[in-house]
Amino acid sequence: MLPKMGMKISDQTKPASVVNAGKDSVIQYLTAVWKYRNLIYVFAYQEFKLQYAQTRLYFLWMILRPLMVLGLFTFIFDRLIHLPGVNYPYPLFALSGILIWNSFSFMVNNAGNVILANQQLVRKMYFPRIILVFSKMIVGLAETVVTILLILLLAILIKFPLRFEILLLPLFIFANLIVGLAIAIWLNALTIRFRDLHQITPTLVGFLVWLTPVFYPTSLIPANYSFFIYLNPIAGVIQGCRWAILGDSLPSLFFLPSFAFFIVLLFFGLLFFISAESDLADYI
Repeated sequence: MLPKMGMKISDQTKPASVVNAGKDSVIQYLTAVWKYRNLIYVFAYQEFKLQYAQTRLYFLWMILRPLMVLGLFTFIFDRLIHLPGVNYPYPLFALSGILIWNSFSFMVNNAGNVILANQQLVRKMYFPRIILVFSKMIVGLAETVVTILLILLLAILIKFPLRFEILLLPLFIFANLIVGLAIAIWLNALTIRFRDLHQITPTLVGFLVWLTPVFYPTSLIPANYSFFIYLNPIAGVIQGCRWAILGDSLPSLFFLPSFAFFIVLLFFGLLFFISAESDLADYI
């Protein structure tokens, strides 16, 4: 076919973009993530619509969910049992634990199986699949911000003095995201092949809450067992948040090795995810 008048030859011969089905290097993969970064916000917005658009209370559920958990914990562990070792207003003490735990459990339970939950989307179009994990992380962060605002409002209402160290709270939230993201990446890569993980993960998370000082202080744990508690890095993150918000003691140094382990786990999880992504179509 002859070119039309006024059309440049270079316009016709410009090569089209080609999606490479081979395995990318880490740099190539992260470059692709940056290229498709707008999809993170698109998928996050779709998640918000899916969760809240068809409910009567809409985004009020972001406030009601942590308040309902707080009410349950306060009734059981402050009114009925009255846990010893809590030297601060219990609602504020419990809410600082809920802040971290809700974010962590959301990442593991929701972001941990996001590839499996979006099989049709993964089959139809190309994009770095880890973007789906990041979009869930954005949703979890939005709920975390709402809980922080609730903590500040509660502190003002009960006239609890806010400390300058509360400005360091984002550091512990970031540490929590690292742990949750490391687990979510590994779960997505493994759940595709081992579907039983999808069934057992919520049960394990529900069991782990009892081994994490969400609603009780670490002072209740005998010194001989503190090492085992801090094998769970979320215990250290929660204690760090209580230090920043309430002025409680800093987490034990036992927290550092477990957190360092999850940083390494995140790095190798990313490598494994990139390697396994090209084989996703064979399993979904």
